[in-house]
Amino acid sequence: KRWILENSLYGVEQEPQMFALAVSNMVLRGDGKTNLYQGSCFDEEIFNQIKDKATAGFINPPYSQKGDNLHEWNFVIQLLNALQKNATGIVIVPVSLAIASHPLREQILKEHRLEAVMSMPNDLFYPVGVVACIMVFTAHVPHDSDSHHESWFGYWKDDGFRKDKVQGRISTEKWSEIKEKWLTDFTNRKVAPGISIRKKVGIKDEWCAEAYLE
Repeated sequence: KRWILENSLYGVEQEPQMFALAVSNMVLRGDGKTNLYQGSCFDEEIFNQIKDKATAGFINPPYSQKGDNLHEWNFVIQLLNALQKNATGIVIVPVSLAIASHPLREQILKEHRLEAVMSMPNDLFYPVGVVACIMVFTAHVPHDSDSHHESWFGYWKDDGFRKDKVQGRISTEKWSEIKEKWLTDFTNRKVAPGISIRKKVGIKDEWCAEAYLE
């Protein structure tokens, strides 16, 4: 465990306060600083420090950034490019990325495979009104390398949380059971009417359950 904590966790955060908070959180939990970098994930020096190190990656990119090469897809591509081949990349992004066409979609699928997309509760970021989805990719495996590949789409809209004006979204007793069901359904790629479906998709298709569920 100590070796994993000291050698196998990597992170990049540009905002100084968030970086300090992340480091403090690691220290308080006994994890140490590990391999956290302050700066831009697009910084070549930082990128080379983490490239090909991880077998799994997670990102919640900044939404609706202004400026060249700051689209959410740019952050997703940078994450996937940093991972080892066959690694899993998990991203949480606005659902508009699953619906709207964009030139970077083609680049994504040329180099990486879309495994699954889960539609999240509409109030996930309450009180912020962004509707999000989670996408799962396999890095460095072209989407069309398997002509029979079907992506899995889940309609995960009710997580059992309740809303509070002060505390935001609060977990309830329902969440534990719902979480286990979601994880089982995803692992088994279960198909259930109105809940989940498998579908072969490409760059011109919508990448969300709502487009295909009856």
